[in-house]
Amino acid sequence: MKRESLIFIIGVIAGSILLFLTFYFIGIQKVFFQLRVVGFLGVGVFLLNAFFIFFIDAVSWHIILKSYGHYLPFKDVLTAKLVGIAIGYLTPSMYIGGEPVRIYMTSKKHNIPITTIGATVIVNKFLELGAGLFFVYLGSIWVLIEYSLPWQLYLVILTLDIIFGLGMGFIFVNFIYENKIFTSLVTFLERIKPLSKIIRKIEPKVSEIEDEVFLAFNQHKRATAFAFFLNMIAGFLIFLKPAIFFYFLQIFLKLSQLSLLFALTHLLLAFQFTPAGLGIFEVGAVGIYKLVGIQANKALAYSLMNRMSDFAEVGMAAFLAVNLGLKRIFKSKK
Repeated sequence: MKRESLIFIIGVIAGSILLFLTFYFIGIQKVFFQLRVVGFLGVGVFLLNAFFIFFIDAVSWHIILKSYGHYLPFKDVLTAKLVGIAIGYLTPSMYIGGEPVRIYMTSKKHNIPITTIGATVIVNKFLELGAGLFFVYLGSIWVLIEYSLPWQLYLVILTLDIIFGLGMGFIFVNFIYENKIFTSLVTFLERIKPLSKIIRKIEPKVSEIEDEVFLAFNQHKRATAFAFFLNMIAGFLIFLKPAIFFYFLQIFLKLSQLSLLFALTHLLLAFQFTPAGLGIFEVGAVGIYKLVGIQANKALAYSLMNRMSDFAEVGMAAFLAVNLGLKRIFKSKK
């Protein structure tokens, strides 16, 4: 068995055990009772909001592709984005795990250089993370001003904000001034003998991708700015997700509470060690939502609602992947 498969299986088992214990001690009947209170209308509104977030992000990527001169059918953009999200959902990192699949699918189907598609995906992901970081900062500032939390938690939030902010800022400045930081990093890694052969092969591709990425921040500024504006809208809808769900439980969250929840939840998601954060997200949600006075069973109901929307996307992606696979088989036979 390959090492990656073993790590994946161990992660699934550990996450499943943690998830089972969380539901067992809090009471699964209490959790499902909260979902019944939310009702079909609440579930429908929540899922519609989740789909709209995905749709807006796909439009953002479509705009970036157009700015590079690639006018792909929007359904293909949606399909690649959806399959990428589904693959990413099954990996320990829900942020970047499915991006190589998205790049490969789009490049293969439309016969576009993989470096060009890779550059558009990097730009799309950078803008998405940048919009998310904006709301994380909004939440963090509100937390530091309004909430009396343990100083250890303050220190963790402040440290992570500084690290993420400096990292994103450093990358952005280098994109603007066309400094090839990733090519330089690859060149440095080439000195390591076990990696030298592999690195030597990929170095030209990395350099080419960086050249393509620079175009978005220099020659395609207007399209990139509009794409970022759309990502900000998507980020705001993510920000509102708890408000939508708890509204149907007659719990009305203030802006400061939403800020706290967004900041802590996304900092939690940045450090997950099981596929899709299985178990970790649920335990974290109980602790985070307790800070704003929401009971554990209601917090778990919210996390379960998030899982339902994620599974809906994974299911659609699986359906599309099977259909695409069958179509290719029939085409090859013809």
